[in-house]
Amino acid sequence: MLKRSRKPDALLKIVDTLYRTDFTNGIEVPAMKRFLHFLVLCLLWTSHATAQTAVVKRNVNLRSDASSDSDIVELLKPGAQLLLVEPDQINRFYHVTTDDGKDGWVWARNIKVLAGTAPPTPHPNPPGPTTPPPNTSGDLFSRLMNANKTAIGQPLIENGSEVCGPTGNTTNPTAIALNNSKNRTDLPGDSDYVDIGWSDLKNLPSGRVNDFVSAPVRVVGFLSHKVKVENTGNGESTNCNLTADNEVDWHIYLTSSPAQQISSAIIVETTPRTRPQHKWTTLMLAPFVDSQTQVRISGWLMYDTEHIGVIGTQRATVWEVHPITRIEVQINGQWVDLDNQP
Repeated sequence: MLKRSRKPDALLKIVDTLYRTDFTNGIEVPAMKRFLHFLVLCLLWTSHATAQTAVVKRNVNLRSDASSDSDIVELLKPGAQLLLVEPDQINRFYHVTTDDGKDGWVWARNIKVLAGTAPPTPHPNPPGPTTPPPNTSGDLFSRLMNANKTAIGQPLIENGSEVCGPTGNTTNPTAIALNNSKNRTDLPGDSDYVDIGWSDLKNLPSGRVNDFVSAPVRVVGFLSHKVKVENTGNGESTNCNLTADNEVDWHIYLTSSPAQQISSAIIVETTPRTRPQHKWTTLMLAPFVDSQTQVRISGWLMYDTEHIGVIGTQRATVWEVHPITRIEVQINGQWVDLDNQP
């Protein structure tokens, strides 16, 4: 690991040494100290003025070394200001100092070197895909509206026979519309997804439900608490109150940082109608729950009015990604689709 530049410490050490020198050439010691202090401040200011600065574009881990296997110092959020200790990338990481003085390494694609600073010298082997920076509200809302695609619910089929209709077994008009959205099975194209920040999704306005529901979205976060298989109790109307493992939704808790309470989670769900298209199992997802590994969830945006009463206790919002169409995990700086795992 490269060591952090020690210029400020070295200058202060020089001053400390000079403070202890007995000047006898006619200059008073206090005056000399003031002069030296002024000189050091000038040098420090010059050092900071010429240093490269950067800003975090999307959630990124500050690590103890230039490796995704190294310890995580802290999670840096979009907008955090950084000072580059070294101008060049090492293993596609930048060596940085945070605004509160923490030293470490961050994945290069997740920060932006600010205009007016010297351009870095990149090393070979560019990193893999990462989530684009968050949109401004106006642009995000427009993209969600333009991406909206009408849901067409599908029946649940077992052994070639329909066991539950496209809208479940409810007769309530509101629930019928809701279940129709939950029970879609169509897959968006790769270019159709709208990248949305975790906080942006959580805080989407409830007054724009009709504009945004049924847009394909992609959001980054962490899996918390557990993967809850809804195979107990009376079941859900969307699945005709069936409760076998292959007949129920999985409630997954997506949080903005690792190992959070469900009250701070966005609910994202797989459904029995879509899981046959994927390799997902609860055992496959278990290692990522309450871990430091970021996940990227893709799927259809939904607003679940049936759970408004539990906001703040069992969830952070009733905006959901439901059903999920893709689950990716970040491994060595790359997004890895779990469907592509052996």
